[in-house]
Amino acid sequence: MAKPRYDKDKDESRHAAADRKDCEKMANRQKWRLKDVEIIGSDPAILKVDCVFEGKTEFPENFYDGDNDE
Repeated sequence: MAKPRYDKDKDESRHAAADRKDCEKMANRQKWRLKDVEIIGSDPAILKVDCVFEGKTEFPENFYDGDNDE
């Protein structure tokens, strides 16, 4: 069974990625603390790992996703 994206009891978040390097890039880019990398899939899956981060992590809203009048 899939784990929740945010685990309130453990205060950690998960985001899927292709591999450990992608988790490290995500951590550096978002300034999140990477706690662990868990294997969740195998070939032919594209997203093979869950990146486990400390705390509640959310990606910033993209400027172009909203209803912008500019």
